[in-house]
Order: sequence, then structure tokens, then C-alpha cells
Amino acid sequence: MNHLIQQAASIIKAHETDIQKEWDYVFYRINQNKSMIEPDPEQQKYLFLVPELFWEYLPGFYSDEVDPTFMKLQAEWEEKTEQSFNSQKLILIFTMLENAIHKVIGTHNSVEFHIHQSIQHFFSLIAQCFLSETKSEIKNVDFFVSHLFQKEENPFLWAAKVASNKKGYRIMNFTSHHKLVIDDTWKDMIMTLQGPSLNLLSDGILRLLNYTAPLDDLEIFPLTAGTDTYLFCMNKTEGEDIKPFFTLSLQLLQQNEHVYQNMQVKNEWKDSLILFDEWIMLARNFEEAVDKVVSGFANYLPFQRAALFYYAEAENGEEIGIGVMGHKIDSNHIRSITEKLNNLPQIKKTMTHVQPVYVHNAEIILPEKFVKQFDLKSIVLAPIYSPSSNKIWGGVFLDQGEGKTFEVSNTVLSVITKFGQHAGEILSKYSTNLENTLTAPGKSPIKSREIEILRLMADGKTIDEAADQLFLSKYTVRDYMSEIMRKLEAHNRTHAIAIAIRQGII
Repeated sequence: MNHLIQQAASIIKAHETDIQKEWDYVFYRINQNKSMIEPDPEQQKYLFLVPELFWEYLPGFYSDEVDPTFMKLQAEWEEKTEQSFNSQKLILIFTMLENAIHKVIGTHNSVEFHIHQSIQHFFSLIAQCFLSETKSEIKNVDFFVSHLFQKEENPFLWAAKVASNKKGYRIMNFTSHHKLVIDDTWKDMIMTLQGPSLNLLSDGILRLLNYTAPLDDLEIFPLTAGTDTYLFCMNKTEGEDIKPFFTLSLQLLQQNEHVYQNMQVKNEWKDSLILFDEWIMLARNFEEAVDKVVSGFANYLPFQRAALFYYAEAENGEEIGIGVMGHKIDSNHIRSITEKLNNLPQIKKTMTHVQPVYVHNAEIILPEKFVKQFDLKSIVLAPIYSPSSNKIWGGVFLDQGEGKTFEVSNTVLSVITKFGQHAGEILSKYSTNLENTLTAPGKSPIKSREIEILRLMADGKTIDEAADQLFLSKYTVRDYMSEIMRKLEAHNRTHAIAIAIRQGII
């Protein structure tokens, strides 16, 4: 989702001058029509603080610092607003400002719907910054330590946050009790310390501080919190009683932070799925549905390329994968692929189940010719499954670009499962509700009866089974298939099915 935010922020930055003009007009209207917002006199300044903070923090949103920027923006808004601003008025302001942006970028015909979606999502998160409490209120270990040392009864003399690197350990942050009068110069020296072990690092801090109490009376104990390590220094006489309770407190704090982070991740992916649904629901026919499914997997998930394949059974019962369309891959190359799945057992297993699979090295499951042709490294194969019709439609291959190796979390794989199900529903909807008579470019019309036979063949029916189901003789069905192959210029029945799928006939 951070990619969507970065995309929205970049677009806004590119049109900053025109957007500023529109926003100036928005606030002019507010000033002209006081009843529109009706701010209290002391809150009038807050109206102009909203765009001021927005433009100040915008660069952070098209950088790699999206989450920290949200936190800083929330904190500064809280700091500068002495009293809460009416939430309804804030929402109205943000709606007017967002509408102004859509108006500006809407004048550019090249801007696609998902760009407007990105801006919409971005503004909903920005509004939350101004309406909700700062994320720093969710206490983490750094927050806990900094506030602990503000208390008079704090039992610790100092605490150091430590990070490991190739040379050993180095100081990331240092906090001391107010009774330790330490010049900033000495603190700066402490921050430069690094060593091969935590013991040597602790000794270095003690030597620099030259604390008046005998070193034998002091105890330094390390605590690990997630990927971070902390060193705490206190008098030995107090350590035995405090350490167990302090350790438990940090563990509970970590659990709370972990739960909060999981909630944030789930909410982000929920938003991603909502945006994907909005995108694919714009499809008006089968061809558009295919296009939006393939591009949606790349736009709303952390992938760059996507290729959609159809799963079918030939008349002899053989299962095949048929290339349909690619995103940021030449679709003509994808459409030229028709592979027997018996030759690709792991792909066959995945395409006939509903769980996606991540493969670190594509050579493990794909023929060498495809790995080289598309410069594949890590890939994800996502089944396209329609729960309502209990049908596997096909699968989408996903990666992060030519020659890119990447990792995928279980959370992302779970979200991909939902994407595949929603994609399966929209494709099933249009693939079974096409017009009764379709015409392939430069070819004779494909009649409704021929479409029925093609669908039965694609579902793996034999000539005899199709004839029984349609109450026709097997000779009539064969004649239909011969006519279909002639119209589609197909070499055989399997080829005819592949052409029909690619052209959206079935």
C-alpha cells in the first residue's frame, strides 16, 4: 500500500502549482461563505494549518519514509492544535481539497482510474492523521525507556540502545538519569563507541562516565526487544528485585506492539483488496475483465509483472495451460504459450488448488526456455478460483521484474488467495454471459450453438458427452467442431479452444 501512497504523492507533487491555485480558491470560498465551515475564531488558524502541514510533509510520502512521515504529521498537528477541531468540519475540508486534486489531474486524459484511487486512499489516511491520536501513543520500547528516565523514582542510571553490525556492536541511543550530570561532549563520545561484544561496549561506557560509585557496585544487564538490544545500568542492590518485573513489562509491551502492527498490516491489505474490487468492477465485458484482473494484481500487490493463464481440459482429458494476457510483459508472447500441465506437475498442482505458491527460483518449476525468455527468478503462482461456481479458472504468474529475486510473507500469500477468488468471480461472470453471436476479426460469426460446444470442449467433455448433453448426434457435433476450427483457423480442437479463450468467445 505504501507504493500507492508514493504514487499518489508523486502525482500531486507533479501538479503542485495547479493544485495550489485550486486550494486557494477553496479557502477563498470558505472565507466568502462563513456558514460553509463556521470555524470558531480561535480555530480559524487551524484551517490554514491543514494545507501548510500537507505541503510540508508531502516529500516524505513519495520517499521511502511513508510510515514515519504519517507519525510526524500526526504529532505536529496534535502539538499545534491546543483543542480538538470539529471532525465533521475537518472531513468537509479534506473532501473539498481532495476534489480539487481530482479536478486538476482529471484534465489530463492519460491519468487512469487507479491513480484517482491512489489519491483517494492517500487522502483517507491523511484525514486519519488529523482525526485520530498519534501512532506514538501506541507505546513501544523506545517510548517506554525515554519516559522512564523522566521519572524521579527511575532506578536505572543509564540505558543504551545497541545495534549489531559486521564489526560487532554500536550505540544507537543513550539515555541517562538526571542525577548523572554528563556533558553533551561525553554523550557524543559515547555515541561513537563500538566493539566486538556487549561486555566491552559496557566497559567503554563506564570508563567514559567515570561514575563515582565503585564499578563492582554496578550491574549492567542486556534485554532483547524484537531485533533491538538494550543495556541497562543500575546498582546491584536494587537489581535482583527489579529485573524480573522490568523484563516482564518489556515483554508485555512488545506483545502489545506486535498486536498493533498486525492490525495495521491487516487493515492495509483490506484496503488493497477493496481497491482491487473497485478496479475490476469497472469491467464491462470479458476482455476488460481480463485486462483489469491482470493489471490489478500488479497495481494493488507488491509485484511488477503479471501473466494470466487459462486452465482447460482437452477432449482426450489432457490438462493444458493457455496464455491469455500479460501486464508489463508482451501479451503476444504470453498468448503463444500452450503447455501440457502433465509436463509441469507443480504448476498443475497449484492451478488445480486454491492456495498460491511462492517459488524462490523459477527454474525449479518452469521449463528453461520460459525462464530465459522472460528472465525469471522468483515467482508467485496465484490460482484464479470462483467459489460460487466451484471452478478453477486459471492462474496468474507474478514477479517483481526481470531478473529480480524476492521474498513473500505468509500474509501476502493469504491476500493473494482473496485476490484470486475475487478475480475468479468477475471472470466467470463475463465468460459465461457473452453475446450469443460473436465475430472474430476477419472471420465468419461464431454461432451460439458453436459457443456451447466450445465451452463443453473447454470443460473437458468428449464429442460423445457433448452430443448427449446437447441432444445431438456425435456426427453433428463433429461437423460443428470442424466448422469452428475452420472459422478460427485452428489446427485442432485444443488450438480452437485456446483461440476462443484468447478472443473472449468462451
